[in-house]
Amino acid sequence: MTSLSKKRMYLIDGYALLYRAHFAMIRNPLITSTGFHTSALFGFVNTIFKLLREESPDYLVAVFDGKKKTFRHDMYKDYKATREKMPDELQQQLSHLWRIVEAMGIPRLQIDGFEADDIIGTLALDSAKAGLNCIILSGDKDFMQLVTDEILLQTPVKGGESIIYGPAEVKERWGVPPEKIIDLFGLMGDSSDNVPGVPGVGEKTAVKLIGEYGDFENILSHGKEVKNKRVREGLVNGIDLARLSRELVTIKTDINIPIEFESMKVSKFNFKEMDELFRELEFYNLQNQLNDFRGDENKKPLSVIKKEYSIIKTREDLNSMIEKLKGIDLISMDIESTSKDPMIADIVGFSFSIEANSGWYVPILFPNKNNQLFGEGDDLAVVLKLLRSILEDRSIPKCGQNIKYDMVILKRHGINVEGVEFDSMIAAHLLNPDARSYKLDYLSQEFLQYTMKPISDLIGEGKDQKKMNEVSLKEVSFYAVEDSDICLQLEMILKKELKKVSLDHFFKKVEIPLIQVLVDMEFNGVFVDGAMMKNMSNWMEVKLENYSKEIHALAGGSFNINSPKQLSTILFEQLGLPEIKKRSTNVNVLESLRSYHPLPEKILEYRKFQKLKSTYVDAIPEMIHPDTGRIHSSLIQTVASTGRLSSRNPNFQNIPIRTNEGKEIRKAFRAQNNEWSIFSADYSQVELRIMAHLSGDERLHSAFEKKEDVHSHTASNIFQVPLEEIQPEMRRTAKIVNFGIMYGAGSFRLSQELGISISDSKKIIEAYFNRFPGIKKFIDKTLDFARKEKYVETMLGRRRYCYDIEHSSHRNRSAAERATINMPIQGTAAEMIKLAMVSIRERFIKHKFKSKMILQIHDELLFEVLNEELDDVKEIVLFEMENALSLNVPLVVDFGIGESWYHAH
Repeated sequence: MTSLSKKRMYLIDGYALLYRAHFAMIRNPLITSTGFHTSALFGFVNTIFKLLREESPDYLVAVFDGKKKTFRHDMYKDYKATREKMPDELQQQLSHLWRIVEAMGIPRLQIDGFEADDIIGTLALDSAKAGLNCIILSGDKDFMQLVTDEILLQTPVKGGESIIYGPAEVKERWGVPPEKIIDLFGLMGDSSDNVPGVPGVGEKTAVKLIGEYGDFENILSHGKEVKNKRVREGLVNGIDLARLSRELVTIKTDINIPIEFESMKVSKFNFKEMDELFRELEFYNLQNQLNDFRGDENKKPLSVIKKEYSIIKTREDLNSMIEKLKGIDLISMDIESTSKDPMIADIVGFSFSIEANSGWYVPILFPNKNNQLFGEGDDLAVVLKLLRSILEDRSIPKCGQNIKYDMVILKRHGINVEGVEFDSMIAAHLLNPDARSYKLDYLSQEFLQYTMKPISDLIGEGKDQKKMNEVSLKEVSFYAVEDSDICLQLEMILKKELKKVSLDHFFKKVEIPLIQVLVDMEFNGVFVDGAMMKNMSNWMEVKLENYSKEIHALAGGSFNINSPKQLSTILFEQLGLPEIKKRSTNVNVLESLRSYHPLPEKILEYRKFQKLKSTYVDAIPEMIHPDTGRIHSSLIQTVASTGRLSSRNPNFQNIPIRTNEGKEIRKAFRAQNNEWSIFSADYSQVELRIMAHLSGDERLHSAFEKKEDVHSHTASNIFQVPLEEIQPEMRRTAKIVNFGIMYGAGSFRLSQELGISISDSKKIIEAYFNRFPGIKKFIDKTLDFARKEKYVETMLGRRRYCYDIEHSSHRNRSAAERATINMPIQGTAAEMIKLAMVSIRERFIKHKFKSKMILQIHDELLFEVLNEELDDVKEIVLFEMENALSLNVPLVVDFGIGESWYHAH
């Protein structure tokens, strides 16, 4: 086996690595704020970093195919003829890749007329002869023919792991040793390279032939003896094709390499160039990894600017800081705590900054604290008493990163923070709504080119992770003040960026006032009847057992229903159902198999019911706060690109309402006291009304003015029947059409939604646009604008960028078009309800109501209302929702009142 004492040469199959990174992130690609795709570059750099960090190679070279056609194309003109050309967004990354490889000090080898395989093959043998251990980093199976004790193949797999192939592993994988791999591939061919192989010979047959006859030529000479007719004919009539195929898959190992081994020694990075590239490519989350490679003698300091961070250790220090905070232009604040959940977190300390590169840390909890710092009594009580007048003064402007979290903690301690004018996380989300992260350290890299102290340096990672109160005072103080300092510096920059794209007014009018609303809602929480949920869980457990019995009866025996492997055996071997997707048992496959046998349908029902039980009925009671008896979900402004609010722990937006069982869950969400009720207010067809306003379509506008049922109108047009003859199923179809077309669904997507042919769905779309020509004009106009400007916006100016709107891939382009059409509608609806929420809160405060807003779910607001306030609450809520945003069609709000969410909705 490979000697650990030898020096090691790593050969990187460049394009293989690049393609793998690109397609691994194809569904959720990395795109910069300017619309440049970077998934392949990110994956390439990340893999090299991991290699350097974990393996410490002595020699390293990146190899790429030459530009011209190779000798294999001369041998066989259809060689690789079935390969699709490199995607445009990948092609565009190559110039940056060459810069990255050069900046990393990695030699790049390309030789015209040869593939990377041949260059790597030659280098592998040469390095082995030179006494080096060689490791080829590639997912290309052809390299297995080169494997020896001194030459290994390292193949990346999912999860950042790799499989190392030595001779034994090659034999285990293919059934033949490395020296027989070219015989194997020559016989079976290779569809990825369009190598024909022998007709009728697949992998298993090829392995069997090699086992029986050994030598390749011996196999061909004994072709007439093979019993299988198809294989026999292939061997007899395809001798030339077999020899050609074997030659095509054989890697050349004797080409002239233009550089010496010494130039392949691992060298230091050009850190200046790497820093510039990372900023340009927005690789902020790779910056810390890059810094780790600088070495102690060349370690990049956390800042080239001196930081003046102070720890408040005495009452005099505290009083001095309080005086400086009064009357200041802007206070940046942050709380260090023991938990991510603000409803249970203990305060570890406070940090404040009013000037760049300076600030204070006020410690509350830290290791070995054995006395009070700030006078008699509890330090936290003393600090909060002194801070209250500042924090509750709305004339003193404040900012923070996800400041809502700090505000909820302070509200638990009786302090209502006022005067919040800026949140760096929300500002960053507005500027780039599809960014992967809005963490402060990423924003610091992006806008300040400053590397913050990673939190992992303080609390560690994984199972040994500490809490912040277990970190030394010196360490936590720098980390904490740095947060406030960086947020303060970002405020000035991000405000300018918002102004550049005309989002500053939107930020101040909608998103910032909403923070206070969400603080109240998170603090108030929602009462959930845990006993009722427990009873529902027990009932559902019995129903699942009955489902299991029915499934086992249909399958003809017992098996683990939750095991995809066992289920696939039942479906495809025992029942003989068609394999639609490599023995997959996912939802789409089961949907397709419903017409063949009743078992797939029953499995789908079982899975839906099981998910309902585990995700909601069993999980939600676990989230009930031990002190309040309520659930305090996190409401988030920085997830949805359209601006819609999201909720977490639990995700209230996803509680199902279409099934009776889903609706039953809502019965547990009720008023905590008998003198209170649940009041629900829900916008009626708000997105269709916004479409009527934006499109100016006369018929749609008229239908809303006359208070007609829009879905019935559409059904009448589609099915060519009078309104009075519309059946419920017709209306359901029309509803799907209305919302589907409004969100850019084409004929294929609509055919799937409705279960009809594509030609029929085309007719429906044509009839729809004939009926509502204004909508067609609006969609065309929106797409034209997006193609030109690469963004689309809501009525109030919130933007979503659409860089893939002219993508070469039909799938990517279609997805971008759907998102583009959807954004002005759904985004405006989100703004409307946000404005209503802000106004409703203000009026509740003015009237000193005890009633409270507790949930926002899509277009619905939920309130827990004191019965004696019910009439006033209803009047205020309906008025503010109906007048939140001015449309040229009437806004209608449906409402309900009851003992629970179920009864009120």
